Amino acid sequence: MSSNVLAALLGWLLALIIFCGFIVLLRYLDHRERMALIARGLDLESLQRHNRSRRTLRAGLITMMVGLALTFGLYPLGFMLPSSLTAAPFHLGPWLLPGLIPLGVGAALVASYYLEQDGQPPRGRNQSPPPFGPPS
Repeated sequence: MSSNVLAALLGWLLALIIFCGFIVLLRYLDHRERMALIARGLDLESLQRHNRSRRTLRAGLITMMVGLALTFGLYPLGFMLPSSLTAAPFHLGPWLLPGLIPLGVGAALVASYYLEQDGQPPRGRNQSPPPFGPPS
């Protein structure tokens, strides 16, 4: 094997190890957070439901912004293509679909976030946190 192939394989192996290590670190931090919540007597289910809905909003906003950026980036193609392909008004065409599809998916995720809201904060948020120290 040449040294270039060996370096590429080692680079991929190192990237895979870093990726898996990052996933293990995230799981460990999640475990520590759960144990701290249980030790303080906070309601774990309502906090998880609140965090899950916030993740839905964040994912929807990211997806929607990527779709919007792709749509704006692909729009000038309508001016570059021959006029026989761009007969639609405002130079719209099928080349905008790679941007419009994630834009629609992101908008649906954001809408689902606002439709799921029950208007009540999760239990345990109104309580003052206990002082730092070992659990008794």
